[in-house]
Amino acid sequence: MSNLASFCARYSQQTMQLPGGAEFSYRYYRNPVARATVVLLPGGIGLPDLFYLHFERFAEHYSVITFDYQEQFTMNAKLARAVASLLDGLDEHVWLVGQSLGGVIAQIVAKFHPERIEGLVLSNTCSLARDMGQEARDELMGMVENQRTWKRRLQLIPMPVFRRLMAWAVMRKTRDLSAEERRLMQGLCDALQQLLNKQYQRHMWDCSIA
Repeated sequence: MSNLASFCARYSQQTMQLPGGAEFSYRYYRNPVARATVVLLPGGIGLPDLFYLHFERFAEHYSVITFDYQEQFTMNAKLARAVASLLDGLDEHVWLVGQSLGGVIAQIVAKFHPERIEGLVLSNTCSLARDMGQEARDELMGMVENQRTWKRRLQLIPMPVFRRLMAWAVMRKTRDLSAEERRLMQGLCDALQQLLNKQYQRHMWDCSIA
């Protein structure tokens, strides 16, 4: 089984210049016998390399694209336009696989740029329906306020401490998992320690409440 370092070496980052001049970084594996192309969209932590095991497994049968939610795109609508431009440049029609915030972004891309989207696979996310009931609206706004609270806290908490707190919060939820599952989750937490930085996390909270 691969580790993060070997994954990054095998699937190196690429950069595309988008219309308007912005540069967009991404990882892309084009499978010559692909059943389809999937784009893996992570949740609010915004670190697609934490999906590296998923990427490798999908790459056995599919073409795969990942990217982070780059800081130059300060609103989800701008990110959606950039994603559509990336897909135009790659000439790909894709399935968007979105988890949590990634599911919201998948819906935005599909709504405004349907010409490149084959379908959606959504996990642990929410709908942005206009007929959303009051209870669902209150729940969503509570989640947004929680993101604002954590953004304020991050100004006071040293980043190494914040990383350890996040890893602890994840691992305490794995008590009922098998030893192998816990080992995999610990590997993801170790990768989190390498990848997460304060500036990007603040950007991700801005995306979550935009």
